[in-house]
Amino acid sequence: MTHHLSPVLQFFANRAGRHRHARTLPMSCLRFAILVATVTAFLGSTPATAVAEQELATRGKAVAQLHCARCHVVTPEDRMSGISSTPSFMIMVAALEDWRERFATFHVRLPHPAHLRFEGDDARPQDHPATISEVILRIDDLDAILAYADSLAKK
Repeated sequence: MTHHLSPVLQFFANRAGRHRHARTLPMSCLRFAILVATVTAFLGSTPATAVAEQELATRGKAVAQLHCARCHVVTPEDRMSGISSTPSFMIMVAALEDWRERFATFHVRLPHPAHLRFEGDDARPQDHPATISEVILRIDDLDAILAYADSLAKK
């Protein structure tokens, strides 16, 4: 039995010199790929990956403290900051089943679009409320903030 390859897998199969003109791979190759993925998932992250994840979470914490803490409580150590009507990061990760999606898409959820933009975006429109100073993030700050939220969820 054979399976059709995605264009990406086909590219790598061609680069490896096997199945150069075929559109399929033998089932044994697919079983091997599944075995590698299963073992990797079972063993978890490598020490190098864990260090990189921790560094990303640390950067996310710094970004959150710089920009998000004006409204949210972002660290367990500083529970008296933020605005009382906004949820804390700790409550969101503990109480919301969809917290990962919310953190990944916070920039498009109200009220964030009114005061947040990314480097390289057009300036904030004049008709947006100017109740607080504008926050300008880099696109990779989203991954960092999400990594920090994930570290809070693991505590």
